Amino acid sequence: MEFTNHNHLLKFLFLIIYALVKYIENTIKLLGDTEIAAELRAIYDFYNCIQPDFDSFMERFSLSCPPGCGECCAHFIPDVTPSEALIIGAQVLFGDKKDILKDQLYSSKPVSSIVCPFYDPWNPSHCMIYSVRPLVCRMFYSCASEGKNGEMEFRGCRFNDESQRVAGQELEDSSSVLQSMSDYGESLEALPGNSASTELLPAAVKRAVQRIGYDLNLLFPDSQVFMSSDQEAL
Repeated sequence: MEFTNHNHLLKFLFLIIYALVKYIENTIKLLGDTEIAAELRAIYDFYNCIQPDFDSFMERFSLSCPPGCGECCAHFIPDVTPSEALIIGAQVLFGDKKDILKDQLYSSKPVSSIVCPFYDPWNPSHCMIYSVRPLVCRMFYSCASEGKNGEMEFRGCRFNDESQRVAGQELEDSSSVLQSMSDYGESLEALPGNSASTELLPAAVKRAVQRIGYDLNLLFPDSQVFMSSDQEAL
């Protein structure tokens, strides 16, 4: 790896180190005024905006998952939008557990596997990408949905027969401050780079990693470190 400009090299090294410390904010800085940076910023801000809604919903109705459960992750691979895949890809590339995440993402799994690649059965928290988990994962057991007639409903967790349900009247009494899953979904689709089209998480994140690597190679053409193969980035 050769750099023809000393200042370019210093900037490159500084940004890489900084991105590793605070990877999402600084991956956005690393990507500069690119389309992909704008998409990352939008999904990052979106998650920060809506997460208090889900926390408040669980607190308002005294909901909580059983300690160490993780059944939703063990039996489910989410479909994600391009920007959801991008922010996960940023964690795969720059997060503090990037090597482990890469191994999980690219490890060979049976075609019939329905386990999220970032599910860790040995960790009580289970989710290896919790801070950037997709919208559907954030809404699970922490958001109401709309019934056939547009009424708010909350059916509890399908993986736990003992999970708490919330009566329709309780939801209706709080409907003025509640949004439904479909409301959040529409907001997600409206973000830059998104549409109603989704893809299973493993394929979408691999594509996102390639895209981030491609843009970084364009920004830092002397480096040749971001995309060495289809399965190796950084």
